[in-house]
Order: sequence, then structure tokens, then C-alpha cells
Amino acid sequence: MKTNSTYHIDLISRYFCGEASPEEIHDLEVWVKTDPANSALFSEYQKVWNAVEHARIGSSIDLNREWKKLTSSLKIRSENLESEIVNPKSKIRDLKSEVVNRKSRFLAWSLRVAAIFILLAVPAFLLYRYITLPGDKQLVAGSEVIEQTLPDGTTVTLNAGATLSYPSRFEGSSRIVSLQGEAWFEVSHDKTKPFIIAAGNARIRVMGTSFFVNTKTWDDTREIILSEGVVKVYYENNPEIMAFLFPGDKAEMTCDGYAISKTTNSDVNFLAWKTKHMVFNNTPLNEVAAMLTKVYHTNIRLSGDRLSDCRITTTFDKQSLESVLNVLKATLDLQVTDTGAGIELSGH
Repeated sequence: MKTNSTYHIDLISRYFCGEASPEEIHDLEVWVKTDPANSALFSEYQKVWNAVEHARIGSSIDLNREWKKLTSSLKIRSENLESEIVNPKSKIRDLKSEVVNRKSRFLAWSLRVAAIFILLAVPAFLLYRYITLPGDKQLVAGSEVIEQTLPDGTTVTLNAGATLSYPSRFEGSSRIVSLQGEAWFEVSHDKTKPFIIAAGNARIRVMGTSFFVNTKTWDDTREIILSEGVVKVYYENNPEIMAFLFPGDKAEMTCDGYAISKTTNSDVNFLAWKTKHMVFNNTPLNEVAAMLTKVYHTNIRLSGDRLSDCRITTTFDKQSLESVLNVLKATLDLQVTDTGAGIELSGH
């Protein structure tokens, strides 16, 4: 079976004109059933064809009949040219009739040209729409957190450095996007079209829910933390290896094999990069510095290993980096130095 788009556009035209062979009709039926987009294209063409046929049938002028009358008239006029010259009165009368006939022929000719133009223009337009199917768009978060609403109403928030690829419009039986980096999804519910996130070979399938995904962990695993709804995680090449996540669950999927580890999420700060809400409970200073680096996208490091033993218990909520550093400075008697390449914390 041929799959060329131009071939099938031409085949649709010949099918409605009644010129397609049984083999071509079978080829067309298979092509229409292969893809919902093909079926939609065929339906649109059928609507246009029916409209043209309806207009032709409803018209008071029969184009084929007028065309035959024109041919017959030309033949009769050629045979009776001599008698028309002999009888001037008859010639004048016939000339008047000819003027009326010319008007009718011109109208019939105009309608025929218009019909041909429609039959040519409509397939060209449908072919253009068919060729220009939804293309992929990319949402790239540079050094800042960005938020975007996708064509289906899903809201996605990307952490700095993350990239999301998605179609300009979701068609078919699913909504598929591709992610690199960290993102928070609030998926618009649609039970007929599951939302699927591709992260390498890993797949995350949802209907409508809220969850966090990280494809760039330190040990190169895919991390999924669910807040609401239900999520199914699996591998594209090995779908029988899968797990269902419920609110509060966390899954880690290896990239170099087929293993899914499911646990209860214990990281209260997993969305701090988005909310800037951080809770520290007797947390070592080096972990605090790592979290601040991630949230504020500024390199924060400790001067010397001894400061790692310092611990802090506090909560920060949507505070500026300067405000947070001032709290650490006053609480632990630290010196805060801007080195140009980042922030250095030092002290005893």
C-alpha cells in the first residue's frame, strides 16, 4: 500500500468522481483506518464534495445539459449558415436568440470554471493542512523558573535548565510530551486522552493529577513524586515492569536497566525551587547550602569542612536570598562573602 500523501489526496478525488478502481478503493479504506488524521482528512473532503454536489443539484442550470446544447448549437449553426444569410429577417431573429444563448452559455461556463476551481483548491488546502500537522514546540527554562499552560490546559512549571517538548496541539488518542530536567505538572483531566511524559525510556502516564518529575538526579535516575491523583510509571521498551503511585509516593527509575524503586517521599523541600518554601530541622549546613544553591540558582559553598558539622532548625517562606543569608549569619555567627563566582560562608 502506498503511503504518499499526494497519492492519497488524488485517490480521494478520484474516489468521489467514481474513477477509482476496486484495488484503489481498498487501498483508500486501509489508509483511512490507519490513522485518525487520515480519517479526518477524508471526512473534510467528503463534506466539501457534498456541498459542491448540493449546490450543483440545487442550481436551476444543468451544466452537462448546457454543455451538450452548446455543442449541438454550434453544429446546427454551421450546417444552416447558408440559409441564415439568405433570410435576413430570420438572421436578425436568430441573432437576438444568440445573445440570450450566449448569456446562458457564459453563465454555464462560469459555473463550470468555479466548480473546477473548487475541486482543485479544496484538495490543495486539505493537503496543506495535512502536510502541516502539529509540530513540536520547545519550552526552555534558562536561568529562571518558568511556567506555561499547554494546549490541553495542563500547567507545567520548569526549573532552571529544564526543557519540555510538546506538540502545538494534541491529536490522536494520547497527549505525549518529552522532558529533560525538573518540572512540576498540574495535568488537565481528560479520560479519553491520557497524558504521557517521556523521559528517555521511562514513561509516566496520568489522566489528571499533580506531580513532580526530575530526570537529572545525581545518580542519573528518573524521580517522580506524586501529590494528587494516580500515576503509572513504566518503561517504553519493557512495559510489564511498572508501578502505580499514590499521593505521597516516590518512584526512582534506573536509566541503565529496568528497575523501579517505590518509597514514601520524605523530602519536604522537593518543591522548594518552585515555592521558595524551605523547612530545615536540625539540618547540616552543607545540605542547607545545597538547597539554597538549587532554589536561588546561586553557587553557595562552605569554606572548610568544619562548618558542615553546624546544624540549623528554621523555616524560610518566599524570602530573598539576602534575607536568608542574614539569618544564617546571625544564627551561626558566619561571614558571608560574595566572591563574584558565588557566595562563600566561613566562620568557626
